[in-house]
Amino acid sequence: MSNEIDGVNSGGLSKIADVGGNRRVSADNAQSKQSNTEQTQANDTVALTDNARLLARVEAAVAEAPDVDSAKVEAVKSAIQDGSYQVDDRQIADKILRSDIERG
Repeated sequence: MSNEIDGVNSGGLSKIADVGGNRRVSADNAQSKQSNTEQTQANDTVALTDNARLLARVEAAVAEAPDVDSAKVEAVKSAIQDGSYQVDDRQIADKILRSDIERG
């Protein structure tokens, strides 16, 4: 059974069809809906909290910081070259084991 009604109301509905208990509605006011959406989007605002501003400044500072501590690299190079650099293999092994345990 199919019923079609044209010009149902002033809300812009042009057709309602009842097909097998399922209702289908088509609207003529698609432009009206689009302009309402555009108006809503134009009124949207974003407010940043003080924490968000602080986070943005921290991120900018981190991005500007060098990836490598040049002074530390030079100190290690110098110690290796003059033979004074010592490796504590127990400390390295402990850190490897802790890291493995933390990962599960």
